[in-house]
Amino acid sequence: LLIGYHKPSIRHADSAVFDAVQDILASGRTSRFYRSLVQEKKLAVAAGGFPGFPGDKYPNLFLFFSVAAAGKTNEENEKAMLAEIDRLRTELVSEEELARVKARVRAQLVRQLSSNSGLAGQLASYQVLTGDWRNLFRRLEAIDKVTREDIQRIAQTYFTERNRTIGYLVPETQAAAKN
Repeated sequence: LLIGYHKPSIRHADSAVFDAVQDILASGRTSRFYRSLVQEKKLAVAAGGFPGFPGDKYPNLFLFFSVAAAGKTNEENEKAMLAEIDRLRTELVSEEELARVKARVRAQLVRQLSSNSGLAGQLASYQVLTGDWRNLFRRLEAIDKVTREDIQRIAQTYFTERNRTIGYLVPETQAAAKN
C-alpha cells in the first residue's frame, strides 16, 4: 500500500515540520504506524514513510507505505493508516512525543556529522538542495522551533483526500483470484 500527499520542496518554511511528522508517524519502531499496524493490530509486516519522494529539491510527495501481513489486506492497512493520519489532523501530539522527535533529529544529525565523509556528504547535499550549506545547521534551529500546533496545521493542510493518491501493489495470484 502506498499513500502519497503532495508537498513543497525542502526550501519551504515548513520543511522541518514535515520531518517531525515523518518521525512521529513513520520512522522506525517507535512510530505510530509501526506500533499500530505492525505491533498492535498485526495488519502489516512493515509500515513507514518518506517525507521527500522521489527527492527534496523540488515539490514532491510525502509517501507512506505498508506491507500487508499474511491474511491481511491493503484495504485494512489503508483504513488503519488513514485513521492514524486523521488522528494527527484532529489531536495535538503530546509534549513528550514532540520532545522525543527533537532529541532524535539532533542525535541523527550529530551521527551524520561524526566522520569526514558524513560531514562532506551532508554539507554538499544541503548546498545542492537549498543553495547554502549553512542550512544544514539552520535545520536544527528550525526543528527546535516546531510546535505541536505546527504539526497539526501541516496535517490539516496537506493530508487531505483531495491532495492524496493511493496505490495498491497486488501479487498476480491475488489479482487473478479477484477477477
